Amino acid sequence: MGVQEFFHLPVFLFMLVLSRSVVAQYHRDTREVSIFGKMLQKHIFKTITGAAFGDVCLRECYCDVRCQSFNYVFTQDKCELSNRTKEARPEDFVPDSERYYFRRDMKRAILGAIPELSADSCKEIKASEGGQAVSGKYWLNFIKPDTPVLVHCDMKTEGRVGQLNRIHMH
Repeated sequence: MGVQEFFHLPVFLFMLVLSRSVVAQYHRDTREVSIFGKMLQKHIFKTITGAAFGDVCLRECYCDVRCQSFNYVFTQDKCELSNRTKEARPEDFVPDSERYYFRRDMKRAILGAIPELSADSCKEIKASEGGQAVSGKYWLNFIKPDTPVLVHCDMKTEGRVGQLNRIHMH
């Protein structure tokens, strides 16, 4: 690691702690922290280069409803926005010494709540919400990839109950 990377690390941590303490004053239930040396792979939908500080990643994540979490690659000044969390896909949460992982802390859309953020299963939705998802209508990709279908998920059984609507993609 060069001098530049060592400079970014403490600044990123300071900015993250500062922003977290301000957020915590207004959202007492928010307890997200960055995780050094880990990343969520296979779910990156947008990469942003030239992000000298991690707060750029956080702002970009807040601006995109699909963003569930992000990786900050501090050695490359790069953000990787993901449409999943480590809770939804623990098998894709892997070590990486050049990254920080951060789960979106404010106004995160529930997985499956909108067609742009459709889930693969009711079980994935429940996992994404830490087991706290409620039974209801969710968008799933279970018939054809990238063609979400609105179904009822019973979160007690983690099963789907009937197809309610379909979006036709051309």
